[in-house]
Amino acid sequence: MIVALLGKSGAGKTTVAKAMEKYIKDSFVIDGDEIREEFQNFKLDEDGRRKNMETAFSRARRLSDLGFTVFVAMQAPLRDVREKYLDDNDIQIIMENYGDNPKDDLGYNKNYNPDYQDVNNVCVLQDFTVESFYNEFFPKVLVPARFQGFHKGHKVVLSEAARLSPNITVALRVDGEDIIDLEKNMMLLRSKGYNVIKSPDIDEDWTSFADQYDVYVQGNPVVIKKFENSKCKLLFIPRYGDVSGTGIRDDLSNSSHQIDDDVKELVKDALETK
Repeated sequence: MIVALLGKSGAGKTTVAKAMEKYIKDSFVIDGDEIREEFQNFKLDEDGRRKNMETAFSRARRLSDLGFTVFVAMQAPLRDVREKYLDDNDIQIIMENYGDNPKDDLGYNKNYNPDYQDVNNVCVLQDFTVESFYNEFFPKVLVPARFQGFHKGHKVVLSEAARLSPNITVALRVDGEDIIDLEKNMMLLRSKGYNVIKSPDIDEDWTSFADQYDVYVQGNPVVIKKFENSKCKLLFIPRYGDVSGTGIRDDLSNSSHQIDDDVKELVKDALETK
């Protein structure tokens, strides 16, 4: 995902970007001043700005496609360049830091740059905290899962969730007495930077639980049905080939059928000899 922090010089774009980089795992900052310095392009005419924007946003797009949350901190006045590289999941925010009431300056900022007219998100530097910024601008994404038998399909789901937002909560469900697997998976996911909770029981009504989130990522029709009465939007991820967690768990619990009879006999003889 790309977060474009826009606004006049001194509005706090780089300040906010670098603060959020420390707060969000796997994030990266591209600063307009550093781009100008790197390529020695200090022209402020349309051609100079266009070259710097193309460099910054093309670099941001590549990093975003690799799974990073990328903050682009620059005036970026050319709307067509932003539209070329930003998609529907990316965020544009005007930074404000002027006068006694910075929000009043939004109109001035848009008049200063008519190409900001499409940007409705505003962050006031005086009111900024990393927590408030995170909760206000990043969609809350829910990934309900078991991960008992983690496979490539699960990796795809988490990767697609990361394209929407870094604000991801994994709701782990456990069946039977597999508490050890639950705790192990919770520790693993938290070490990767995910917020992890225990999900409601599959037989419960999930509506109030689901309404705390903006989007959920899922491909299991049984789980999708639990969200049918909620306001939470679905990002549907088709199952990865014929792979399913249930199938893997069944194979692991009945794995003896995968071992040749000759091998079984050799192991049996070795144990009896010992």
